[in-house]
Amino acid sequence: MAPLPETSSSKECLSMHDNEDDFEGGGGIYDYPPDESEGIQISADGNVSIDDAIDAIGYGKFQYKILLAAGLAFAADSGEITLLSFLSAVLKSEWGLSAEQSATITASVFAGAMMGTLFLGPMGDKFGRRPAFLLSAVIITIFGFATCMVDWFRALVAMRFIVGFGIGGLIIPFDIFAEFLPTKDRGQHLLFINYFWTLGSLSVPIFAYFTIGMGRSWKWFVFLCAIPCLFSALSGYFFVPESPRWLVSQGRKEEALDILRRAAVVNGKDPDEIFPPDRSIKSEPEEESSF
Repeated sequence: MAPLPETSSSKECLSMHDNEDDFEGGGGIYDYPPDESEGIQISADGNVSIDDAIDAIGYGKFQYKILLAAGLAFAADSGEITLLSFLSAVLKSEWGLSAEQSATITASVFAGAMMGTLFLGPMGDKFGRRPAFLLSAVIITIFGFATCMVDWFRALVAMRFIVGFGIGGLIIPFDIFAEFLPTKDRGQHLLFINYFWTLGSLSVPIFAYFTIGMGRSWKWFVFLCAIPCLFSALSGYFFVPESPRWLVSQGRKEEALDILRRAAVVNGKDPDEIFPPDRSIKSEPEEESSF
């Protein structure tokens, strides 16, 4: 077989190969020293992609805290939906509601969720994951507890509609948790958050047993069901920073890098080794939103 002709690119590649000992560890085909910090792929200008940066910080205590906040939001949302079957039955008897009025209580939550999804989802793209997450949790918490104070049908429907509006932001905690997960852990650990939904659904019959089942007011039952979202709002406020991926898409790369450095510390890694002072994050396309 005839030898392949030498091209300018092949000569350049051979020249690099001859000089590979100039770099510690051998660079071969690269025109810059290979990076040794957690296997990050560094471009010639010293930038690193957001995916590689998140992979570098690993999975640890930092993500566990976000999982707790996001998981409690899932548990609260499932609880607020599951309680409808108990609440409608009790109020139908206690308030003498018709079948249509009882169904309206349930429908109001889902109508609110539809409106909330249209508002809170685009809000998360426009103003950030963290404010949308906290707003969703605060809405459910406030109006979940406010439900305990109403004594007439229309006010109850209004309260449940607004709770449903907050439930419409359910996708936000899922997104913010996913955006902090290393690539290799994403599928497995996103499954974990769904266990909180099951936990929230299972807690409602327990709350019902110790309140309605023991002759106490339905208001105590609704009060207990609102507690998980209170804890979600508090843990979200203290443990959940803004998504670095969203920050990078907005051109706020320094803020994203600062969050990643703090996350590395929480996970027990040296941020100066993973993200040296000359390291920066590659730009990402800005997220489009119809908000």
